[in-house]
Amino acid sequence: MDKKGKLNAIINSCERLFGRGSANSWTHSDFVDLNQAILRDTKVNISPSTLKRIFGKVSVDDDYLPQQATIEALEKFGGYATPETNPASPPQAPVAQAIVSAAEPTLVIATDAATTPKSKSFKDYKVALAVAAVPLVLLGLLIARTFGLERKLAGRITLTDTEGVLPATAFFGLQAPASNDSLFVDFGDKSAVVYVLPAQKSIAHNYLYPGVFTVKLRTRQDTVSTTKVFVRSNGWLELGFNRPQDLPNHYYAFPAVKAGSDSLFHITNGELSKMGLDTTSPFFTRLCNFTPVANTTDNFVFEATFKNEAQGKRIYCRSSQFQIAGLKNILRFKLVSPGCSYRILNVVSEQNFRGNEINLSQFVIKPDQWNTVKLLNRNKHVSLLVNNKLLFTGAYKKSLGEIKGVFLEFEGNGFIKSCSLTTLDRKPLYRF
Repeated sequence: MDKKGKLNAIINSCERLFGRGSANSWTHSDFVDLNQAILRDTKVNISPSTLKRIFGKVSVDDDYLPQQATIEALEKFGGYATPETNPASPPQAPVAQAIVSAAEPTLVIATDAATTPKSKSFKDYKVALAVAAVPLVLLGLLIARTFGLERKLAGRITLTDTEGVLPATAFFGLQAPASNDSLFVDFGDKSAVVYVLPAQKSIAHNYLYPGVFTVKLRTRQDTVSTTKVFVRSNGWLELGFNRPQDLPNHYYAFPAVKAGSDSLFHITNGELSKMGLDTTSPFFTRLCNFTPVANTTDNFVFEATFKNEAQGKRIYCRSSQFQIAGLKNILRFKLVSPGCSYRILNVVSEQNFRGNEINLSQFVIKPDQWNTVKLLNRNKHVSLLVNNKLLFTGAYKKSLGEIKGVFLEFEGNGFIKSCSLTTLDRKPLYRF
């Protein structure tokens, strides 16, 4: 059993022991009670927010796995035992201990008596044949199970309609797979996943900020089907939020207009605070435009000039990132302050580049100085220059699809001189 499969089995054992039905119906108070029960039994404190991620109430990446100590605590709490250590499974007698009756006929092979001391019974040959057949039988069962699982998970989710611009409501058609696993929809906007009833044929969701979202019909372990939703902004918009997971329901929107003799865009911390954003805690600001442009896919130029607000005496990582979103895939690059390259996740269509896996120190900048980026995409071949220095060049295979929007985001606050996306022959697509 792989790690995800084992985690799912552990979750099921915890649900059974907790005795409150499926986790998809639990409320926050249930997760608080579960936290206390686990702490009491195992002396390990797993926060309610972490439990919500583990039990599928909050959207996570497909490859998400909690820490090993957390898994072990859940395993202990739920009384889970792996098949290899399950005491309920009786030990199997080895094949070598099979007893042959003395009354059975024997097959005598004429050989030199000095080299062949005894003849073999028919039972011996039947046992040998049975042992040889075991791998073939297991292989057949594995193939049948694999293809059977694929047939079971042949469900589908499709976008059937949208209503509104921002906010927007999206409507989906559902075809549930024939599976005993619980089924959920992840709407792709960092909101909590929603449980789907076995006979449910449709579902709707309200999107409160613009972007291109990948919607997944999934079990706890597997993605069954995906579709895309595009929510437009109709022009430039500034967003402020304290955490990325706040975006679905709790963020602040501001008009994105350049002001002053220097033609810069900047909303002061005081203005953000007056609108309700907590600027005493870590926060993010994002300038975005998700207005569709026709006949543009993998040939364009992105350019921007910006800087982060001065750090002052506080010591923490700061970053700025930009993203070009197509209907199918994205390009996203992050630039960080010195010492923080381990936090980088750059996305080039089907490729991910993670700072905690490879050395991405070339993406370190001086964030409170003006930085100019230029990204050239010519037929799926990308070159990124920052302050006229080439930081990245490479190709991708999967098309971005029709371009739907761009954003420039700061960890904290920032100043923007310009931000644009043009065709290769310099026709404007987005210009700020």
